[in-house]
Amino acid sequence: MSPRKKARLAFASALVLLLLCGTAATFTIVRLLASAKWIAHTYDVQVTLGDIQSALSVAARTRTSYLNSGDSSFLAEYESAKSQIHTKLALVRELTRDNPTQRSLCNQLDDLILRRIELLDTSIEIRRSGPLDETTQLRLSRESVAVGAEFTDVMASMMQEERNLLHQRQEVSGNLFTATLGILLATFALAILLFWIHFRLLNKELAERELMEDNARRVSGRILQLQDEERRRFSRELHDSLGQILAMAKMHMYVLLEKNPHDELLAEIDDLLDQSVTETRTISHLLHPPLLDEMGLPSAVRWYTEGFAQRSGIQVAVEIAEDVGRTSHPAELALFRVLQESLTNIHRHSKSARAEVSLRSIPGMVVLCIRDYGKGIPRETLQHFLKTGTRVGVGLAGMRERVREQGGKFEIQSDETGTTISVMMPVAATETAANPLAAAASAD
Repeated sequence: MSPRKKARLAFASALVLLLLCGTAATFTIVRLLASAKWIAHTYDVQVTLGDIQSALSVAARTRTSYLNSGDSSFLAEYESAKSQIHTKLALVRELTRDNPTQRSLCNQLDDLILRRIELLDTSIEIRRSGPLDETTQLRLSRESVAVGAEFTDVMASMMQEERNLLHQRQEVSGNLFTATLGILLATFALAILLFWIHFRLLNKELAERELMEDNARRVSGRILQLQDEERRRFSRELHDSLGQILAMAKMHMYVLLEKNPHDELLAEIDDLLDQSVTETRTISHLLHPPLLDEMGLPSAVRWYTEGFAQRSGIQVAVEIAEDVGRTSHPAELALFRVLQESLTNIHRHSKSARAEVSLRSIPGMVVLCIRDYGKGIPRETLQHFLKTGTRVGVGLAGMRERVREQGGKFEIQSDETGTTISVMMPVAATETAANPLAAAASAD
């Protein structure tokens, strides 16, 4: 399986596991919330039972106060307590309708409450009808106490049932909370693990891609180096073979012209030989200028720009600083090739009538700048080249690759007013720079 497919599989697995863990976490959280509601429900039942017991105690206390004092103002509080008892009892029935045990106990509680209220009402009616009958009231109080004892037992049973339910529900809630926490932690851990795997796979793929790009850059640099070596060999072959043959032909033609000074055909052939010698020398120098090896970059730049201006008719302004010294031969050759390619592009594409070339030195750097005033490079094409290095000819890409191979910096700016190419090449005072003739000889 390719690294890209592995990365996609790891990412898809991470998403699926996160989705499953999220679903499980959602399910447990929903159940946890439901359990919390049941716990709150149990507390509501307990509070309501306590309210019933409290209201019943208030009713018994106000009845006793009325019996002892005969003050009818206690009856209003008594009636309020009775109403509250019935309201709370109905609420308990509603809260416990899903529990058969509590429903049965609630029925018993309802009967006991009705019996006790009936005894309290009877006691109050007897007191209203005449003087306090202690014997009858004592009997009613005993019956009320007996009913109260049963009421207390039933209340205790209902409270115990709710406590048992509360304990069960709290235990379930605790388990759900633990499960939810475990699922979330497991989700987090799995996500980190899978994303780490995904990161490792992507990092590996990026490393392999960088290695491939580095290898491609090295191959490209090697191709450019071989191209320069081939140009040097062709230049020397033109100079040493074809150039010598043409020179010998020129010498023989000179002898013939001395013998036949009025022969127009020989004169024309002599002119053609002169042009051939000149053109051969020009091609040889363009392939590899000897001034670059012998005198250095400034002389080669001046020589090439002068020849370019004569051949193309483009006015070229050259500014070369006096402090520009020698650097390594590969760096000088790269700068010269940038100059060649830039001026060629100006002649072929920009249609500019003039150009400017400057060569200067800054601390640790040699700076070459070529500017034209032509139509410029389309913005979209330039942006794409700056980002990806494509959508342009091999000239710009080759220039940038040459400069990058020597550790330099290549910059290009272009708009409708023209194009500017700037190259900053580090100065490397090497043995090659100090003795370029020896380096050229060793290369050959």
